[in-house]
Amino acid sequence: MIIKSTPDDQMPSDAQRHAFPYDQDSVPGPASSSHILEEALRLLLAPNTDYHVRVQATRRLARCGPSTLPLVLATLSSTPEILVPAWPWWPPQYEHCSRLLANLCLKAELRLDELLKHPTLSEPAGPVLWISAIEATTHLPGTNYEDLLCAALASPWKTVRYASAITLATRAGRTTLAPATISALYACLDEEEDFPVRLTAAYTLLHCREYIGLDILLQLLNPKAPFEVRKAVTFLLATELPVHLSVAQREQLTTCLLYVLEDPLTEPELATQASHALSKVALPSLLPTLIDLLQAERPALQILALTTLEEIANSSMMRRMMRRHTLHTYIMPLLRSPESEVRRQACYTLASCGGEYVAAVFGTIALNREHPAHMEALEGLRMLRGVLRASIRENTVRWLLHALKDADEAVQVTALDSLSYILVQARTQGKRQALQEISGFIANDPLILLLLNVPGAWVRQRTIELLGLLWSPHTTFMPPQNEMLRLLTDSDSGVRACAAFVCGHIGARWAVPGLIQSLLDEDPHVSQTAFNALCQLTTTADPIFCAVLQELARLAQASQPYPLAQQALQILHKSQRQKP
Repeated sequence: MIIKSTPDDQMPSDAQRHAFPYDQDSVPGPASSSHILEEALRLLLAPNTDYHVRVQATRRLARCGPSTLPLVLATLSSTPEILVPAWPWWPPQYEHCSRLLANLCLKAELRLDELLKHPTLSEPAGPVLWISAIEATTHLPGTNYEDLLCAALASPWKTVRYASAITLATRAGRTTLAPATISALYACLDEEEDFPVRLTAAYTLLHCREYIGLDILLQLLNPKAPFEVRKAVTFLLATELPVHLSVAQREQLTTCLLYVLEDPLTEPELATQASHALSKVALPSLLPTLIDLLQAERPALQILALTTLEEIANSSMMRRMMRRHTLHTYIMPLLRSPESEVRRQACYTLASCGGEYVAAVFGTIALNREHPAHMEALEGLRMLRGVLRASIRENTVRWLLHALKDADEAVQVTALDSLSYILVQARTQGKRQALQEISGFIANDPLILLLLNVPGAWVRQRTIELLGLLWSPHTTFMPPQNEMLRLLTDSDSGVRACAAFVCGHIGARWAVPGLIQSLLDEDPHVSQTAFNALCQLTTTADPIFCAVLQELARLAQASQPYPLAQQALQILHKSQRQKP
């Protein structure tokens, strides 16, 4: 699915709650008066109705069943074409209208195309009814509505044609489209056609192996096309490009994307998407060109070339070709660039290439405090391909632990973050041997516990997070009890909240008294985290916790209710319901 989204919806306002004051469980019966149904339709189609109110209106109409069809169809058909918000956003009304039509179709045992010619309609169906029916086809996957979608491509309304094209794009990813539909899509490629319709029709045809679609997409990359259209094209090429392109087509696409990349007038967002797209179609013949871009005098172009190479390196074949071209020798000079973003991206690219040589380069820089890329190398170590291999992981952890001796808080935090990231990788990838060895290296370093007492709150917090990651049900390691209890009363609220979270995570029942005290913390995030930790550590069967909940619940009656009072009430009520 492409560029089909809606702006963020807000929670319902008080005025709209009063305008539609019932929900799906407390509404009048099917014999509701017509003015209530008309009000529900008005809220459904209004541009500024909040999401939850629109849902309630849709459910109300659906509960009334097929008897509402004449009113619903007449209202949708007579509603003018909805053009706000402008493309690439999509009006939120259609999500709910389509669900309503699909529901009523099932109950009335009618097809969607029959609704468009329903006898109660005095005039041909309007654009809102058409689009609602088109989108409803996605909620009725068991029925073939390709004829309806094909007919919609000839509609006089551009929004109807666009809705049909985008639905066909989804369908083309699952099944073969009929020749008549292909012909109708070709008709949507005319230069006079609206840009979004041309774009979506071309994308659909490309999915059908009609390669004129690729030609149209490349035409829409022209700088004369609107920015939103060009951005949509590069996004499609970067994320949803079909894999069945020939070598010649990939070379054609590469040429166009390189032009976008090298044009100094290209917007940064567009150029970034073009670099991602370029990595998807890259052939080995592209590497010399990218090497030339690395030597350009434009830092922005160097970053784009490095980004492309980083993603290309995900292919083992391309990594071999990169080594054959000794690509690292062209990236290494960029580690001394005056631009920090260039240095960082150069480290990411080297890390993506992986190997013991790159690991040695990072280690050398990590031990050299004066190197311009010192911080970036510490960050790159966490991304190093193959970092969990036995031949690399011990040295990597040793380099990062050495960096913790640095007096610079930013260096310490970067090293701690890299250690945490490597631990998470080992855990998520199921590398138990690597996890045990890395955890052992870190836990046996006395410097880790000393960092809990440094002046920098940032370092203390990251150290607590690392200690929490070292713990698991299968290890004997446990963060030091006295230190964790002390950190629950730390001067920094972020440290206190982190300590409370880790106590809950590691099942530290010895921390219960301290967590109860933290419920009175002046920072609401700390008190909430402590409350969540207590809920992990104990239950209402514990008389102490039960007493705490009762005390909190009493505060719900205060003139200024305590933030946790309502949650305590809910837990107590749930506990009462579960009693035999």
